[in-house]
Amino acid sequence: MSNEDKRIITKLEKNISLLKEEYTKLQQEYAQLERKYNEVALKLEDDTIISGFVSRLVMTVASLYKKNVYSDICIRIGDVDIPAHKFVLQSRSDEWSQEFLNTKNELVWSNFEEDIGIALLRWIYTDIADLENDRIALGLLRAAHCFKLPGLMGLCERALVVSANIRSCVKFYCVAEEVGAMTLLEYCSSLISSHWDDLASQDFEHMSGALLYKMLKSKTKYPLHTAVRLLREDVVFLCLVENDNKIIWTRDILLTAKHFFWTSLRRSSTGASRCNIFF
Repeated sequence: MSNEDKRIITKLEKNISLLKEEYTKLQQEYAQLERKYNEVALKLEDDTIISGFVSRLVMTVASLYKKNVYSDICIRIGDVDIPAHKFVLQSRSDEWSQEFLNTKNELVWSNFEEDIGIALLRWIYTDIADLENDRIALGLLRAAHCFKLPGLMGLCERALVVSANIRSCVKFYCVAEEVGAMTLLEYCSSLISSHWDDLASQDFEHMSGALLYKMLKSKTKYPLHTAVRLLREDVVFLCLVENDNKIIWTRDILLTAKHFFWTSLRRSSTGASRCNIFF
């Protein structure tokens, strides 16, 4: 068996291990959800009047989506004005408390793209979200964090874990770090570790210097060397600043570092080599 075959087998074994771990987590979540459902079902069986009322209330709220009936507030999303209802918003999150909404006639969701804002409002009313598009799922994840909607956040995390792959895992990792989505963060971190040799400098180009440096310190033995190979001058700077007291600065060291960095940059720009990131 060649070294290449062994490498492929090792990678496949790691992927299978990740899938098994994720399957176990899903099984545990399913068991918890089933228990909660059974508890609620038993309680509602004792009072059919309450059960019928709750069911009709949920259906009524869903039917009010984008309707002017009973509307007492408007939400501007991009160039679109959508009628909404304060009691629905208040029921979803403390961010839309009575005190906050009392004097409001309009909310402007300018931080979200139009389709993401509309998808958010649809979920608020109907509990339905189309998460097949990664861009929409990431946008909703950010929105869920912004408005403190844990139900939507968990929904988006699970969808993105299923969708994550070698080309998207770094981007997903950045967003997960930003919003504190720990399930997605841990999964993408494991995926990145399993595919070190398949990742190129382009995969990290949108990651902030501080976050990339934090990752390199946790996953590589020589963060400075790796930062140079990734052509990330900002990360090299952070590394040098942090280790300033350990470095004896000489003219030869500075010239060598400068030469190494620009040589790597020229090789990358001519396409002569793909960055083999980690040692």
